[in-house]
Amino acid sequence: MAAITKNITRWHAGAIHLALSVLIAALAFAGIFWLWYPDALFAAAGGLKLFVLIAGVDLSIGPLLTTIVYVPGKKGLKLDLTIIALLQLVALGYGAGILYVSRPVWIIFVKDRFELVRANEVIPAGLGKAKPPFDELPRSGPRVAGAELPTDPNQQYNLAFSALGGRDVQDYPQYLVPYARVRKEVAAHAKPYEDLRRFNPGAEARITALPGKWNRAPAELGFVPMRAGRVDLTVFVDRRTGDYLGTSSLRPWEY
Repeated sequence: MAAITKNITRWHAGAIHLALSVLIAALAFAGIFWLWYPDALFAAAGGLKLFVLIAGVDLSIGPLLTTIVYVPGKKGLKLDLTIIALLQLVALGYGAGILYVSRPVWIIFVKDRFELVRANEVIPAGLGKAKPPFDELPRSGPRVAGAELPTDPNQQYNLAFSALGGRDVQDYPQYLVPYARVRKEVAAHAKPYEDLRRFNPGAEARITALPGKWNRAPAELGFVPMRAGRVDLTVFVDRRTGDYLGTSSLRPWEY
């Protein structure tokens, strides 16, 4: 083993470290994408930009430091490499923690549209007032639900005042209801998917393929806009039943 180690140059060591780093980053990407930021949410909710930044720093700094410090037979080399690896894992873990804290937790239908709710946007006090399953935040991806406005005048006033500051009904878990309660409203507000052609010039082929992607006849496929922070997304639904199908980065209206 010692002979093999001596035959490894600093460039070989850096390349090996880079390959391992790429593998770890790929595994982290798969978990973050499939669990926390599925479909179009990864790019729209800022997950892609932050992950690329973190992974880029992680992939460059770690292998670079290994290339610099690696000298075959150097005293304390194992300790140096261990420290580099630990620092790299800490940086990746820190980035994953940020993505976790700001992950999408709910896709909420409100009135005539969907709203994307992140974990750090939820009013914490509302969790204690909410009924299961809305009394805790989902950890394995966003859940689809609805929101119903309160009937109590005091709650209506407080909610209206809160909305002026950007915190609306979807941020209060106590007002969330199972998706089955709003399914008919979703179906009633769903627009024909063909309308997307007017809002997305140049995406004709992509739009034409949508019925096949969602296994629906063209007349059965509809969409509802979703506000997701700085960008707006399209939520696809079944126009007959209101069933939620998925999200897309296609523009949901003309702007």
